[in-house]
Amino acid sequence: MSDALSQAARSGALLVREPDRRVLSVTGPDRATWLNGVVTCDVAALAPGQAAFGLLLSKLGKIHTDVYVLASAGALLLACAPGTLELATTELERMLVMEDAELGPPAIEHTCFALHGPRSAELAEAANGVSGVVSGALDRSGLGGAVLLVPRAGADALAAELAGRGAVVATDAAWQTLRVERRIGLFGIDYGAGDNPHEAGLDRSAVSWNKGCYLGQEVVFMQDARGKLKRRLVQLGLALPAPPPGALVLTPEGETAGEVRSSAESPLSGGAVALARVKAPHFEPGARLAVGGAPAVVRSEPV
Repeated sequence: MSDALSQAARSGALLVREPDRRVLSVTGPDRATWLNGVVTCDVAALAPGQAAFGLLLSKLGKIHTDVYVLASAGALLLACAPGTLELATTELERMLVMEDAELGPPAIEHTCFALHGPRSAELAEAANGVSGVVSGALDRSGLGGAVLLVPRAGADALAAELAGRGAVVATDAAWQTLRVERRIGLFGIDYGAGDNPHEAGLDRSAVSWNKGCYLGQEVVFMQDARGKLKRRLVQLGLALPAPPPGALVLTPEGETAGEVRSSAESPLSGGAVALARVKAPHFEPGARLAVGGAPAVVRSEPV
């Protein structure tokens, strides 16, 4: 990532397009209480200008999709992970029984923007003046953040307006570096339908531990109480060059411990970083491993 893009994410705002997320709308008086009993994040008191990141799970606690949930004046909008809209719609419709809530596509088609960096909330608030835009503060990187749902017809114009206000539009390479540095996995790449929240490394960022029941909650709670995992998505620190996806992660004895899912060169770390699925007991912070014959270590903190 160039110095300008790195600086944008850490002192300004980096604008990332997520055009493959598709949006569902939940309306009706019971929308918040019903949805709160379905997804892992707390949406009961979500107000306009706020957003949450959560998961839709199976009854066995496996991830169907991840979602951004944003509140508008009369609806809750769910931006689903790429390729999961049909499944999410089917599962959510199945759970709508007696509630006074309706599920369907929003009145206008949206594209999804994410902002990362300390100026994100400021820029998202400025975008609220544009017709049809719904935004909410959401910090997934630890640097500050927001999510915007923008009418598709006006997406390019809004991106240009935000750039004029100081946002830096991310290249694919810049977003790859930032998300791997900040341990932001992607559904379908770093984790997927075979994983539970703990295995995906999302148990503390996408799960509310203070609210009531949701689908799969008992399994997630028992997993947390037992504290035993077969595998987990972790961040590795490595020397350059960054290893390719699929590269094997080995123990010092040469046994296979996992595989790399995403990687990037990281000037801030002085080397490379990777997101890797690693088997127990080798995913604990500080564990010494190897990738491609070079040393690797499980990092305790993001870059």
